[in-house]
Amino acid sequence: MRILILQILPDVRRKPAPRFEAQLGTLLSLLGQRGHELSLVGLTRVELSTLKTAVAPCLPQLIYADIHAVCAAVARRSLQYIQEHEFLPVVVGGSLATLDPAACLSLPGVQAAAIGEPDASLVTYLERVKDPAVGQVVYGVWLRDESGLARPQLPSLVEDLDSLPLAERDLFDYAAHVRRTGEIEIAVGRGCPQRCAYCVNRTVERLYADRGMWVRRRSPENVLDEIRGLRDRYAGASSVRFLPFRCHLRANQIDEPLCRRLAQAGCRVADIEVISASDLIRNDVFAMDLSNQQVAAAFAALRAADIRTRAIVYLGAPYESEASLDELIALLHRVKPDLVDARAYYPWPGTGAMKLAHQNGWLHPRGEEQYHTDQCGIDMPACRPAVVAAALKRLRGEFPAEAGDPWWRRWTQSLGQVFQRKS
Repeated sequence: MRILILQILPDVRRKPAPRFEAQLGTLLSLLGQRGHELSLVGLTRVELSTLKTAVAPCLPQLIYADIHAVCAAVARRSLQYIQEHEFLPVVVGGSLATLDPAACLSLPGVQAAAIGEPDASLVTYLERVKDPAVGQVVYGVWLRDESGLARPQLPSLVEDLDSLPLAERDLFDYAAHVRRTGEIEIAVGRGCPQRCAYCVNRTVERLYADRGMWVRRRSPENVLDEIRGLRDRYAGASSVRFLPFRCHLRANQIDEPLCRRLAQAGCRVADIEVISASDLIRNDVFAMDLSNQQVAAAFAALRAADIRTRAIVYLGAPYESEASLDELIALLHRVKPDLVDARAYYPWPGTGAMKLAHQNGWLHPRGEEQYHTDQCGIDMPACRPAVVAAALKRLRGEFPAEAGDPWWRRWTQSLGQVFQRKS
């Protein structure tokens, strides 16, 4: 079957679309193994000319739309065009379908919504579309037809990740990504052990209650085989997230011995979620169980081990105030991260923080448009979006944020040198 995949995702720091995502890449590999002919186009905004150009050469029999949680408006208008001009059946998946499958089934032309990890559910559903004799019930795929709404339970999680094929990359023009960045992206597992209230992880984990092990990892041998294959396949690959590597750490799980081991293993940069300087916001709202003392100790330990740091912070979260914004900037000056990734807070669908903002009437009336324009997604009397915008501008002026900063360029060059020595 000829399938056109629409990857509908936010415009993030001018990254290209389509954009490689490991789970979508694995799905495309599984579909390719089953003989489906695949085409892929990425959309970060409504681009009707792009849709028309994408449909013409591949003559698809079905559209699969992988929709990001904050891209409902772009999806609706794009699928409306498909329904009115191409008359093609549509199946949706991705984070929006997982968090709100009923709403996805109301999008133009949508026949089915695949929730959760699509490896078993969506592959089986598309086999049923190709051959109805496959069966009538597909776990994890919601359907709406003349008999009503079918909401079957999720299939069991795939626990042996080594059994899955390596992710498809060429459809994402991955060679261009490697030429541009010199970096290979590797996903070594699925499921996160953390339960922060600003993330959808806890919501998705609950969907899979009693359906298998949530935190899963690939074997080291499987990961290394993929790295070797990608290095041979894509010219210009000079670094990966390890050997040397960059990692994501929790500040309340860092100590000096760990930092020394990370440095000895080749860690060069660590991303740390500081989020806020307010214990109320960080712990009562976002359930991080993290103090300013732990943040300071974590950055000091990483600095002592000669590991660069990148602090991730949100501005304008629930119960934010001008005082807490000043406290955040003061905290960053104390801990001295090498980079600061400062984001205007947007309440993610399906999260506890989103529910809190809704209950208090703080959701901004412009909705997901706020996310796409890098503006605060909630509007509180104590901290209006204009206040957040001013603080964001100040913070970005006082701290380096992007890879264009001189030390980052030097670090990227050193990654390539170390990577070549490791080979």
